[in-house]
Amino acid sequence: MLDKNAKWIWINNNPQDDEYAVFEQKFNVSSGKITFSVCAEIDYVLYVNGTFVSFGQFAGYPEHKYYDELDITNFCEVGENNFTLTVRYEGLNTHTHIADGAGVIYSIAVDGKTIAHSKQGVSGGYDNRYIQHTARKITGQIGYGTQMRVGDYLCDIPCVEVQKSYNLKPRPVKKTVELPFVEGKLIDKEKNLYDIGRETAGYLYVKFKAAKPDVAKIAYGQHIVDGAVRYLVGGRDFSLDFELCEGTYEFKQFFTRISGRYLQAILPEGIEVLSIGVMPYIYPLTETPLKLENSLDQKIYDTCVRTLRLCMNMHYEDTPWREQALYVLDSRNQMLCGYYAFSETEFQRANLELIAKGTRKDGMLELTYPSVDTPAIPFFSVMYPVEVYEYIKHTGDSSILDSTMPTMLKIMQNFKDRVEQNGLIKSLEAPYWNFYEWTDGSADAIPSQLRYKYVPYYHLLINCAFVYSGKMFKELCKMTGTEFDCDFEGIKTAIKKEFFDETDGNFILRTDDRSLKSQLGNSFALLIGLGDERTVKAIKDDKNLIATSLSMLVYKYDALLAADPDNREFILKEIRELYGYMLDCGATSFWETIKGEADFSNAGSLCHGWSALPLYYYHKFFGEKQ
Repeated sequence: MLDKNAKWIWINNNPQDDEYAVFEQKFNVSSGKITFSVCAEIDYVLYVNGTFVSFGQFAGYPEHKYYDELDITNFCEVGENNFTLTVRYEGLNTHTHIADGAGVIYSIAVDGKTIAHSKQGVSGGYDNRYIQHTARKITGQIGYGTQMRVGDYLCDIPCVEVQKSYNLKPRPVKKTVELPFVEGKLIDKEKNLYDIGRETAGYLYVKFKAAKPDVAKIAYGQHIVDGAVRYLVGGRDFSLDFELCEGTYEFKQFFTRISGRYLQAILPEGIEVLSIGVMPYIYPLTETPLKLENSLDQKIYDTCVRTLRLCMNMHYEDTPWREQALYVLDSRNQMLCGYYAFSETEFQRANLELIAKGTRKDGMLELTYPSVDTPAIPFFSVMYPVEVYEYIKHTGDSSILDSTMPTMLKIMQNFKDRVEQNGLIKSLEAPYWNFYEWTDGSADAIPSQLRYKYVPYYHLLINCAFVYSGKMFKELCKMTGTEFDCDFEGIKTAIKKEFFDETDGNFILRTDDRSLKSQLGNSFALLIGLGDERTVKAIKDDKNLIATSLSMLVYKYDALLAADPDNREFILKEIRELYGYMLDCGATSFWETIKGEADFSNAGSLCHGWSALPLYYYHKFFGEKQ
């Protein structure tokens, strides 16, 4: 428990972006359970008596923060002990953090009785084992990478108290746990290229031998299509620098989570790598095994499980490589699969509650969590009640409504208020991003892009999604006695009138280009009770319909199964084709889109949580829990 007398502190009153401070304190113990409680902005690494203990701050909001309670008993000795706590302040808004000023707060307790805590005057200093204030971004979503150096620290600065929220709660999820170290295998001596063996997420370990002072660079990536690690991708920089002196030095890089399969050492003359690899960390879960007769099905299933686990850290991540961000629609797929793949469900609840705190003033949700002032996606916001409904359906835990219902009510009221006289919701203006999936007609320009121009039109998917989510939201309202009245039948009538093409039984996708029709649009129409047998047939057979991306297959398959359970064989065949293709290409986790690394101007992710969906259908078709 964090002591109520503990104060937020820092080494100065004017921290700069990408600053690393270290705090050191002695404490005496005799016997009992010793706990170290800590919350840092934005992350920390703790050593007790020179031994590594823990790292990894759970990111919160300016008014909702979380602390870790660490058992350090086995790291302490009878008598005098000391700890060093390095804290990183990033200083910018990203898709995973909100800039809220530098600071750390901590306390040490023995059997619940506080013996030390943070306060003004505690000794601190700059941690010069890290290169201060480089502010070099990995990606806009992740933020700055941490650059390290051969250096030391001196805690000779009396810390000052800083103003931050004292609304602190215990970490809502477990800490990740370390797996055995994975040594990189040298596969190209000339290029200093190393293979980890398969997609991996964790933290870099490297040991150098230097003949003179210089700077070494370690790049990481998912593939070697170019014959080397592609680490500079459209303004992104997947590399970390190390300033060396003459001698042999090892580094453990705990502030930057990396992901990929390959490492490349970019070395000046006189520097060599003695050892390099990844320290994998994984969220602890109990897997629910599923044995399948078809060997391809089993390989797809096992790779889906691995993809899910790589995309779980402090919260769900869309991809551990490029973004590491929590999205509603990505996490909806991950949660749904998780109910079947794993025994535990507290991770789903914690993520749903974290999302709920990301409500904008206008009642919509931010794009990711925690973040602020993002190009929010209306489609993702309106689908949030679906996530909550499914959580209660699979866990029976309706108490989550206490923390999520206010958010859902704002979202649904916002959409209700946008229904026009014709019964439809129009495309939303900036700062909203009218995105549904990465296919033609369903991914308008992001408002921040130069090519963005608001065009008012009606999109099939946002209207169908409001009706689809609304059905589940009304069930949630019954559980809480919440009043919400909306003419969803009227919206369905308006959808059919505006979008249904009587000549072929299909629905157009959008009114500003009536030539576009998609599998996803027609699937959502089926899910809300529209369409006919021609619609079902077209989703399966009409090559003129825009194909559904990997991210949205769940709606296509659910629509087909609702129309006819015998469509199961069609679904299995398509899963084997799509996912078998990725496996044939050497995939060890499943991709963001079927185009793989070549998509998004060579920035396609080869490990994406939303693509683990086959797991859900294997359990539905072959598992005990159906």
